[in-house]
Amino acid sequence: MEFNQITKLERELVFVLKEEYSFYQSLYILIDKQKDMIKFERDNKLLDLFTDISRCHKRIEQSEKKIGEIKGKAPKLFSIAASAPEVRKLVNSITTLVKKNIGLVRENEEYLKSRYDRVRSELNELKNSHKILKYIRDVDPAPMFVDGKS
Repeated sequence: MEFNQITKLERELVFVLKEEYSFYQSLYILIDKQKDMIKFERDNKLLDLFTDISRCHKRIEQSEKKIGEIKGKAPKLFSIAASAPEVRKLVNSITTLVKKNIGLVRENEEYLKSRYDRVRSELNELKNSHKILKYIRDVDPAPMFVDGKS
């Protein structure tokens, strides 16, 4: 009887993990797309991508909750089913995808940081230019002599 429960739980885990693997593959594609948007400064689509990413955060929370519920039903059976070769293979694949996703996120952060620094320095330059223009404009107009006579 316990063997059937383990097999059933293993099948359930494999099914859930295959869904998760598919999700993390699509997340990788989404983050890569975001990287291209950032890299090539296509800001008009970034908001949509950030919205998609926030949906993914919710999806990750749901995944964790789902696995937690499965584990909570029968912790001992869960650990036995989790040690099955196919389950471990899927977990390792998902782990690899998560690491790749994290790498892409770090790249995106670097692009955004350098872009932020560049925009910040350009704003400071404009601010200085504005101060210079203001100084020039605030000076009282002095008579200008074209012919060299005072």
